[in-house]
Amino acid sequence: MADPFDALHLPPRPVAPDPGFAASLRARLVEALVPEPPDPDAVPTISLRGGDTVSTTEPDTTATLSPYLAVRDAAAALDWYRDVLGAIETTRFVGDDGRVGHAEVNIGGARLLLADEYPDAGHHGPVHYGGTPVTLHLEGVDVDHTFDRALGAGAEGERPPADQGHGNRNATIRDPFGHRWMLSQAIDASRAEEASGREDGGATRGFTIRGRRPVEPGYLTMRTGDLTRARAFFGELFAWDVEPGSQEGGGHIANTHFPMGFMESDGDGDGGAGPVRLYFRVDDIEPYAARVTELGGQVLSRNQYPSGGNAECVDDQGFRFDLLQPAPGY
Repeated sequence: MADPFDALHLPPRPVAPDPGFAASLRARLVEALVPEPPDPDAVPTISLRGGDTVSTTEPDTTATLSPYLAVRDAAAALDWYRDVLGAIETTRFVGDDGRVGHAEVNIGGARLLLADEYPDAGHHGPVHYGGTPVTLHLEGVDVDHTFDRALGAGAEGERPPADQGHGNRNATIRDPFGHRWMLSQAIDASRAEEASGREDGGATRGFTIRGRRPVEPGYLTMRTGDLTRARAFFGELFAWDVEPGSQEGGGHIANTHFPMGFMESDGDGDGGAGPVRLYFRVDDIEPYAARVTELGGQVLSRNQYPSGGNAECVDDQGFRFDLLQPAPGY
């Protein structure tokens, strides 16, 4: 039997909550969801499959000081920093109003924090103030490529790339969200000395060059008998994204900070290359190749690939290594 009072029921309609109640509820939810600070006396552990845990003494590598940016349209900024600067997004919290309340990215091993503007909390980006007093310094390997890429994606070029007497090639951009970035790339002593003597009235003069930056590994390859199996195994184990490399039989790992990849074995020992092959990044192969010979080593061959040039070498004790001069953008 129908309830006669059904005729008196009004249709449901949404009602905006009281602003004070909404703010109170949001504060309670934030307090409830924020994780407790770690116990400094607790032994760190790693969870294993099956529920077991093991202790670890791996140090915490989180930086103690990280920039925190206020950005108008943080979601677009996250895409821009990914596409132009190679940022890897690690964290994003989006509020029920659609704004990014907190996000974290990794750029070249450094942590950058950002969030949307919150005017009610006095949290404004540089567009609101008409500029910024802060410059973010970003170390890279190809300032010209990054500068051109940034301008093509809507950034403003404040200072074009130029060698500096202090040993770096610098450029300055302002991204589409108002933040200023100084792009920097180490150069060799001869280029720095030449820049230091320029009559350009800039800040490049008057610096004394003391030595040169040590050369470091710029790439490594791991030998594998079957690239397809290696891609499947390490993709599952380490979440590596292995894409086709610039050389036949090679695979480049696209989502790691340190550049590395695989090379399929040719089945006859690969000329003594070993299971792992180190490529040392230099800005000019020829002087280093000449120095290898002067010091008693050998330059076995020179090659040119889309990713750049390399010289296969051995030292005076037979250790195999390569000199690598990457092409622009690599």
